[in-house]
Amino acid sequence: MKRLVPAVALALFACDDGGEATPLSFEQTLDPAACKDCHPDHYRQWSGSMHAYAATDPVFRAMNARGQRETEGALGDFCIQCHAPLAVQLGYTTDGLNLDDVPAHLHGVTCAFCHSVEAVEGTHNNPLRLAMDGVMRAAVRDPIDSPHRAAYSPLHDRDDLRSSALCGACHDVVTPAGVHLERSYKEWQDSLFNSTNPAQRNTCNDCHMPGRTAPIADVAGVPVRRQHDHSMPGVDTALVDFPEREAQRARVQRDLDTLLVAELCV
Repeated sequence: MKRLVPAVALALFACDDGGEATPLSFEQTLDPAACKDCHPDHYRQWSGSMHAYAATDPVFRAMNARGQRETEGALGDFCIQCHAPLAVQLGYTTDGLNLDDVPAHLHGVTCAFCHSVEAVEGTHNNPLRLAMDGVMRAAVRDPIDSPHRAAYSPLHDRDDLRSSALCGACHDVVTPAGVHLERSYKEWQDSLFNSTNPAQRNTCNDCHMPGRTAPIADVAGVPVRRQHDHSMPGVDTALVDFPEREAQRARVQRDLDTLLVAELCV
């Protein structure tokens, strides 16, 4: 995982109720809550997602603590680099054992983390390079003037095969001994969905971030585009009280219903 590029003079903006632009400090831009005024649907969906839950999950915390004990600390940031990547990047944790002392807005896989990715430099264990230059990268080819700078990125475009590499960066986990703990990306790579034929191709986000026609920001005059769902259902649901818990459970069940005969018992 690559270190952040410092951005001392970085200034973004948020939308207030009157549609005016208010500058944010660099620290504020790292907080997902700073996104919700302009992107309320995205924020609500993300806040109940497993990305938001990643560092809250008691199973993760227990297994990380056990791993640290059994390796006498040698596990280091192996797990937490994907479950709270910005907390690692910014030096708030080196092993994930002090998450209660880490600012809450750095828990999980956040908006700033995903939308700052400029390159994928490997296939597993989070080999992502972050720009952190104030540019929010997305699948918008012709971004309009907005409170923050924006740019098109094929890594964020679900119609581009390269977008799956961004997801796979954390969804393939390989130990130093070469043991595959998770092979979601490798399984997709070896599947029929990894096809250059558009009629056959399905990227990760084709299934996990379905789109609809709608403005991508809740601001007057914003054009209608394809808005992507940020709840990103998979097969997991929160085990503790968490935002959007029932909605997330319903989304997971909906997707399972189309794939196999199964019912969640949580």
